[in-house]
Amino acid sequence: MKTASMHLPAPADRLDLGALRLALRVAELGGVAAAAREQGLLNATATAAIRRLEEQLGAKLFMRSSRALRPTVEGEAFLQRCQAALAAVDEAAAELRAPLTQVRGLLRLGVPMDLGTQVIRPLLDEFMALHPQLQVDLSASDRVADLAREPVDAAIRYGDAGPGQIVRPLVQDNHAILVASPVYLRRAGTPRKLDDLASHEMLGMRIASRPGHRWTLFDRGRPVTLQMRARRSTDNGLLARQWAVDGWGIALKSQLDVAADLAACRLVRVLPQVQSQPYPLVLALARGTHLSARVRTLGDFLQRRLAPANA
Repeated sequence: MKTASMHLPAPADRLDLGALRLALRVAELGGVAAAAREQGLLNATATAAIRRLEEQLGAKLFMRSSRALRPTVEGEAFLQRCQAALAAVDEAAAELRAPLTQVRGLLRLGVPMDLGTQVIRPLLDEFMALHPQLQVDLSASDRVADLAREPVDAAIRYGDAGPGQIVRPLVQDNHAILVASPVYLRRAGTPRKLDDLASHEMLGMRIASRPGHRWTLFDRGRPVTLQMRARRSTDNGLLARQWAVDGWGIALKSQLDVAADLAACRLVRVLPQVQSQPYPLVLALARGTHLSARVRTLGDFLQRRLAPANA
């Protein structure tokens, strides 16, 4: 004995969502022609898509007349539920894309101690005022963060990029220079040549594996390695600068770190013909964050606001 076959509706994951969105517009506009025109489709193409959707569902969505299409009772109830479901899907997709298109959410940023305190912090305050939906978690340290292992999206750091590291250049023309306070130079005398540094108090600064008591500098372009006497040394750039301002010796500091002190005469440059090799400032990016609107927009902002240092 033969049994009657039943036409069951297709599972939701097999429905043509494009056709479903078209059906919603047909119901709203009262006809296929207007909905097809809106989506750039031929009438025949739109009509065929609606019919295929009805076949997938195993039910009629519309009552057809010579003048218009009107939803059936069952079709109207179905389309109303689908409209709410598709709105939720669209909202979820927008939330998913938001980090790529909107400056909002949490930005985890690593900064050097001295530059972060003096220069980057007020710039971040300005950046956050421009983007009120942004939150910032700031990690200030002179230790070079491992972006693959640590919970940061990006880090502002000095020096060239490591192998495979994605970076945004912020300031290219930067060097470390020798500085001291006028008080110290009045007390100890002003060095006239590199050899004079042997009789001066030097302030050692350890960064990563670089020893704090040996500096490689360029004297009018000629490389020179110095072994200095340093009663005070630290791994904290802010502390090294403060020691210099307080008159405890000569420090080797990034021009960006001491720009405000030089302008205010709290520090003066020692041996102006001497400087480090190029010491660029970059925004190093953790993997996958270079597409984030937060990180991209911050890079643009810092590049623009630090432009005087680039000039």
